Amino acid sequence: MAGRTNRTGRGLNALISKAIAKGGLSFAAQRIHSIENTRDVLYAEGLARVTDAEGVVHTAGSFVPHLGRLDGRFDLDLRILNMVLSALAADETLILGCNLSVANLSAPNRFADIFGRLTRQPELATRLIVEITETYPLIGSAIERLKMIRALGCRVAIDDFGTDFATPAQLLQVSADIVKIDASFVRDIRPGRDGRDSLYHMVGFASCIAPLVVVEGIETETQLEAARSSGATHGQGFLLSKPVVLPQAPQKEGKVGLQEVG
Repeated sequence: MAGRTNRTGRGLNALISKAIAKGGLSFAAQRIHSIENTRDVLYAEGLARVTDAEGVVHTAGSFVPHLGRLDGRFDLDLRILNMVLSALAADETLILGCNLSVANLSAPNRFADIFGRLTRQPELATRLIVEITETYPLIGSAIERLKMIRALGCRVAIDDFGTDFATPAQLLQVSADIVKIDASFVRDIRPGRDGRDSLYHMVGFASCIAPLVVVEGIETETQLEAARSSGATHGQGFLLSKPVVLPQAPQKEGKVGLQEVG
């Protein structure tokens, strides 16, 4: 059962915190596909889900903005990171992405906890993509700590590109492997005077930062074609695949697959 609550702010945070404390936190995974051949999958992004006492499933978009202003966001990041690392350890065929906020990279004690968890399982690093959310200025220490994570073997993705605090100058200093263009840019494509459109120019700038560029939020064939024409290398969205859950037990051939959820 999926749904949304009318609660906001502190009320929603209290509801989500209580549900997490009672074991209601999980994650779904959504695949990132090659634009040229959508059967090819780059990796799957881990998306936080919380099931409350009434059985209502809350997606990250409904509660993370509230947790982002509270210490609860750090707790959420760590819990999802632990779940993703456990899934990677259980199935060597998986490649998963996990969101971490810039705020958590910028705080020395919080980063030390994150870095410690990554270094304790170095064999998983090459199958982990750390997706950085730009909800806090990406400066100085955060950029240096991204380099430390990348040096472990993890790939780094800049998430929701174009919507938050990071400036072009700051982003050009980041050692990233993947840039993910926010879904708003494929929903609202505007023509330019040079005959190219806004999505094309966003992808062009992103490709100066990283070799792989993902357009998020692809829900129609028209949007897929726009992403393809823009020069993006990969796409993500409901047209390509829905979020999925990881089965608790291996399949007969010994591999843990992905099971689609509604």
